[in-house]
Amino acid sequence: MAREITEDPSPLSATILNLGKRVEALILRQSSSGPPSRILVALAGVPGSGKSTVSAALLLELAAKGIADVAVVPMDGFHLTKKELSQLPDPKEAFARRGAPFTFNAPAFLSLVQSLKVLPVTNTSAPEQFLYAPSFDHALQDPVANSIPISSRTRVVIVEGNYTLLDEEPWREVAALCDEKWFVDTPREVVLERLVKRHMMAGIETDVKSAVERVEVNDLPNGDLIRGKLIKPDVVVEN
Repeated sequence: MAREITEDPSPLSATILNLGKRVEALILRQSSSGPPSRILVALAGVPGSGKSTVSAALLLELAAKGIADVAVVPMDGFHLTKKELSQLPDPKEAFARRGAPFTFNAPAFLSLVQSLKVLPVTNTSAPEQFLYAPSFDHALQDPVANSIPISSRTRVVIVEGNYTLLDEEPWREVAALCDEKWFVDTPREVVLERLVKRHMMAGIETDVKSAVERVEVNDLPNGDLIRGKLIKPDVVVEN
């Protein structure tokens, strides 16, 4: 297992350069073994660890290398909607714990990853096909269906989310479909500071005290669960 440490999220950082080299190696190895197939990379991490920052920087780095047929599929679009949360046995608990594993549509997420795995990789001489993933609208605080198109010409997909390496059903089936497994970790005190700011900016909480309480009651325990049931990653990024 490789271990990367980064304080600079830019695409020029050593960590991002090394992750880009790993993707290049995956493409080269796959190309030499037969017809092109889609490469899936699981990018997991505790809440507030900087997964989105890492994936965005990696896209820039790969584009600079001429590798543009890459997409990021975030797990956030598979949050249960507010309507679905309100229909759970304990709606108050569900809203308070939004972001915990049981507040996601895990079977739908797994189904999309399975579809990405089997969707043929096509070139410009073949018809282009699309799969569609949901995104998450932070203003609405709800998913938006079919808002992320993934082309059949996309060679590499970064499957990004808190639980993509969680050793529980059905999450572990997502990890099993991926060619590489990366984990982004951050100290609890840094996560606390980041998430308090995030919850305030998103309007999830309106004062610092409530934001701190939410992080301590929900986000930090979720991070502890992720670390405690982590499928062994190929790379750990300490951000």
